[in-house]
Amino acid sequence: MHLIYCLDTSAINRLFDDPECEAIVKTLLAVGSFRVSAYNVLEVAKTHDCGRRTALIDLMKRIAQQKRPLDPPNTILLNYASAHSKCAPSVEVNRDENLEGLWIALNKPDLVDDEAKNEAGEWAKDLDQNFDQVITGDRDAYQKLFSVDSRARPCSIASTFRHFIAKRHECKSLVVDIYQHHVGKMLTDEGYQELVREPVWPLYLLGYAFGVHKRSIQSEGFSPKRNAGAVDLGQAVYLPLCDRFVTNDRPQYQALRLLNVLNTKRRTEVLLYDTFRTRLFGFS
Repeated sequence: MHLIYCLDTSAINRLFDDPECEAIVKTLLAVGSFRVSAYNVLEVAKTHDCGRRTALIDLMKRIAQQKRPLDPPNTILLNYASAHSKCAPSVEVNRDENLEGLWIALNKPDLVDDEAKNEAGEWAKDLDQNFDQVITGDRDAYQKLFSVDSRARPCSIASTFRHFIAKRHECKSLVVDIYQHHVGKMLTDEGYQELVREPVWPLYLLGYAFGVHKRSIQSEGFSPKRNAGAVDLGQAVYLPLCDRFVTNDRPQYQALRLLNVLNTKRRTEVLLYDTFRTRLFGFS
């Protein structure tokens, strides 16, 4: 059985440091394949140590086997919108022309210098800031409401999900606006239902709902260091594109395992790196 693996950057770093790295790569390439993502390349580009940065990119180049990096999650949503508008039979998920530099970086890692590292750092900073503004912007209002009526606080993430899903008009309006802005066409009610059957949409949008619950609704444990961030949650979009998603980041693991319930397209498993390694070598 040919399995497709996606690795979070934390797992790529663990693989690089693993004494059995060579054996793991050879074994997996014999029975499956890896999908490196745009986020992997951008995050590795932030690595301060020049030698490690180059070696990590070399590792990604090897496991990618000439396949271009997966597009960023928001671009993949737009790809699905474009394919839907054209009634295309398939969707390209690694053809973003704006990411040509990432493809070059994978093939010529020596070109990823300090300037590129700084640019990648700024990209990550902007992404986190924009994400934080969305999911924590109403924290004070939420906490004020819950201080007045404690029963209003959702008792679980599942409750928060149900609350967001119940806002069907707002969800539909957001998707329709994104669709129409990108493809320049109206989206009918029937077209909307067809579009959101693709799990990339609920996975992406409810990733934000997960963030809101953890960072704005919870009364404790809401610091960014203890919770999955923008890059962590955005990669939920990759779940329908692989059979195994591996991470060495426990908050991301916990988030994606929950969100994976929405992945109606594929029986993907979300694994911590140690579990992935144990299974591979059959250790107890």
